[in-house]
Amino acid sequence: MFKNILLANDGEDHSRKAIDACLEIAGRFQARVTVIHVLDPYLKQFYNEIYAQGRKEYLEHVDYCLKIHSDSLEKDMEHLFKKNSISCSFIRRYGDPETEILAEARKRHYDLLIMGGKILTGLQRFTSWNLPTKIETACRCLPVMICRQ
Repeated sequence: MFKNILLANDGEDHSRKAIDACLEIAGRFQARVTVIHVLDPYLKQFYNEIYAQGRKEYLEHVDYCLKIHSDSLEKDMEHLFKKNSISCSFIRRYGDPETEILAEARKRHYDLLIMGGKILTGLQRFTSWNLPTKIETACRCLPVMICRQ
């Protein structure tokens, strides 16, 4: 049933549940997994703040930190999936996570998109960006599984 799975992973703790679900499903169906990690340049918007005013070094530092985080995540994913004898590839994108994940989901033929999410309570429901829900609503090309922690 599931032969090609897209796993959106930001490297945060709430993604762990999605990784575990992906391992279980991919193992059961002998599916191929593509892990997508989006380097979100969100922090670059603060280059006009006092501590970063006009500093090219700030923008370079943000890019450097995003790349280091992504490289580490790629190594971890390759090791984890190889250890579980599951075929895995890693895609790195740069930009708005919602846009990039949806573009990848539409670009190739995937049977399932798996992603993690935080459980939002109280005011968090109104103030959070809530990427998983946005993607679930916008993604009409395949089923979306959100594993909330």
